[in-house]
Amino acid sequence: MKRIILAFAILSIAAGTAKSQSCCGGSFYDIAVLPLDKKALFNAGINYDNYNGVWDQTGTWKKISYTAYQIKPVVSAVYRFNNLLQAGASVPFVYNRSELPGLEPNGSGIGDITVNGRFEIFHEFQRYKSGKKYVQDTKKPYLAVTFGVVLPTGRSDEMATTEAEITGKGFFMSSLGFSVMKTIIKDKFQIALDIGWQHSFEKNYEKVYGVPISTPVSKQLGEKLNYGLSFNYLVNYWNAASLSLGGFTQGAYKINDVKGADSDERSIYLTGSYTYYPVPEIRITPSFKWNIPSDNLGKNAPTSLSFVINGVYYIEL
Repeated sequence: MKRIILAFAILSIAAGTAKSQSCCGGSFYDIAVLPLDKKALFNAGINYDNYNGVWDQTGTWKKISYTAYQIKPVVSAVYRFNNLLQAGASVPFVYNRSELPGLEPNGSGIGDITVNGRFEIFHEFQRYKSGKKYVQDTKKPYLAVTFGVVLPTGRSDEMATTEAEITGKGFFMSSLGFSVMKTIIKDKFQIALDIGWQHSFEKNYEKVYGVPISTPVSKQLGEKLNYGLSFNYLVNYWNAASLSLGGFTQGAYKINDVKGADSDERSIYLTGSYTYYPVPEIRITPSFKWNIPSDNLGKNAPTSLSFVINGVYYIEL
């Protein structure tokens, strides 16, 4: 049971948790977390995001009248440097379909690369090596400081010519937060909380959708707070399940240091996942993410139903 204490890829509060108002680009799942008795992992997954509506400036939900979805294969790797520090990188490839009338519906390309890390302070019930023996921390909850950066390797609305061609945000972003998990019933039930702050750096625009503008402008996304509360149930040695409630709130963007009117964003979503270990070194996790299509649960943000499947291979210490 100890090897699935951190079985779940906790929602990515550190970086890129939710989409911007643009339907395309971004990522919402974190790189899987390494337990103390694992040295590294390799992950391959695929995300399918079906967009079904949008919250407007007043928080009213409206169904969209056209087909829009995103398919995103992702590969990632994580390495544990010692008992305190682990870090990894995730590289997505994005395929978009957005059937807006009169525009090219398809677009694809590499997405924004994410680099995340964790500085782990406490390790509840995790086995780790101390000298020649293995020991456990049985009193303190799992606690880690999370940090990360997002590299604008995808195509943003500066160079894309249509909505479907957008595969990234276009901004360098940094993040800082914390992750805490507490066992309520040993080897059965856990509660986890993740909170993170995300900052984007100012960027100069000389084009918009590939068209040069007469006077370049500077743009900066608003400060963003991501959060998630997860409930994890460990069925047995090979199976586990998780249900999470998450969301974000983001301040108004700025153009030439002037805030955009009513451009702040917020969103709430529900996620669920199931984890299966066919053998100790391999983990398979299908999951879903659902924006509840109801008024006042978001603002200036799209809604979608997403399905994800990830396969993870672990390397032991």
